[in-house]
Amino acid sequence: MTDQEVQATIRRAASGEQSAFRTIVSQNQSFLYTIAYRFLGNTADAEDAVQEAFVRLWKNLPNYRPEVKLTTWLYKIVVNLSLDILKSGHRNHQKSRMDVQSHTSIISAEEADDELHAAELHAFIQEAASELTPKQKAVFILRDLDELSVEDVCDILSMSAGNVKSNLYYARKHMSEKLKKYYQTDKIIS
Repeated sequence: MTDQEVQATIRRAASGEQSAFRTIVSQNQSFLYTIAYRFLGNTADAEDAVQEAFVRLWKNLPNYRPEVKLTTWLYKIVVNLSLDILKSGHRNHQKSRMDVQSHTSIISAEEADDELHAAELHAFIQEAASELTPKQKAVFILRDLDELSVEDVCDILSMSAGNVKSNLYYARKHMSEKLKKYYQTDKIIS
């Protein structure tokens, strides 16, 4: 969709057109879920955050300012909701679980080993990221995992560029130390 088409869809949704709002939801649901899951680490909390983000979007669409990209506004909503959930302690207290995927084809032992290693690494990164402060975690996810620009991260988190860079430095330092330990342990076992 072009920027003009997005703006037209937002105006229609703000005036109460449900099909326009459904279009906004269908185009943004997947990326919002990915962000929420990276923060919260489990499916139920991520789904709750995304659902609440769209409720807030629906309620606040009449206040939308066209100079702000819709995706930036949505990022801000879901990040704030995720941080609120992390701070509130009302999480579902479920450890991240590997979803069992059914495969219709037989995979080789090497492919299975690669998939298992990738899943273990993903779980380790989630666990290491959960040890970061909320601001460090937010900056790390948005800048390094979602690859947003510093300016976009500043807009989403309402932080100065210096504050973003400082939090990112400490987050990267923490993650680097954790990953070094992970790979040293991995090499000893292998």
